Amino acid sequence: MPKSGIDIQDYEVFLVGRYFCDLVFTDLPEFPRLGYEVYSGSFNLIPGGVVTPAVVLHRLGIKVAWPCQFGCDPFSKYVREQVINEGVDSTFFKDTNDPSLHITAAFSFKNERAFLSYTDPLPKYSYGQLIRDARPKWVYITHLVLGDELDGLVSAAWSVGAKIYMDCQAHSHSLADPKIKEALRKVDVFSPNADEARQLTGKKELKDTLKELCRYAPAVIIKDGSSGCHYQDSGETINEEGITVDVVDTTGAGDNFNSGFLYGQIRGYSLRKSLRIANICGGLSTEGYGGTASSPGEDAIIEML
Repeated sequence: MPKSGIDIQDYEVFLVGRYFCDLVFTDLPEFPRLGYEVYSGSFNLIPGGVVTPAVVLHRLGIKVAWPCQFGCDPFSKYVREQVINEGVDSTFFKDTNDPSLHITAAFSFKNERAFLSYTDPLPKYSYGQLIRDARPKWVYITHLVLGDELDGLVSAAWSVGAKIYMDCQAHSHSLADPKIKEALRKVDVFSPNADEARQLTGKKELKDTLKELCRYAPAVIIKDGSSGCHYQDSGETINEEGITVDVVDTTGAGDNFNSGFLYGQIRGYSLRKSLRIANICGGLSTEGYGGTASSPGEDAIIEML
């Protein structure tokens, strides 16, 4: 997939996940109900999915490798154009003559949102070889991955000395599934949001969910919205408060948070400061529509620190 003649030895983050095109409905009078028509006060068409961390990390000066397939459909073309205009590295992009639809309708309220999505089947990537070629410092898996698929990513990451950061984005799993426990043991950092952590563990108090998840994952970060985040590993527990913002849309806040944390770790900041940066990125991203409209660049992060 990488274009011949291009040096691909100096990437810092390797992204695993697909693009989405987000149709974001905001300023809603109520949540849509069967048999009723609801008009939103605002609407935006925004590149989403893994576009968000790709753009955010690029703005922060991090070199990103992102394998992504774009099709002949208008949504693919729109997202690809926006990503290229942003300056994201296209070395690992693949263009096809078939549709490659990945669409989400987001119903966004002040502190929460709901999604309705559709996706065409994903192509099979040889992620292992691509990771070995790119030799990143971190492999960022944007969703819960299990079994053989995760094993391939882990093996490749370990072979080049990369660490693995995995988000969750799953609301129907629990630790009762042994595959979940096995997966958590193989990553360096696992970062669900508060609702996902409660679902996984069956516990209500976040301190209890942290403790339970850390029985398996070496380090856990629970994203807790405006309350900030909660970190725990085998020797340290950190609660880092969020920043005060005027929330417009929370879509993509988690990806901004994750990207901020990775930026902090790659640039040599302490663990606590990396969590602070993550909160800054996640918080500021909610002041605009979609995941990247108000995402900060590196200068803004340094100024706020």
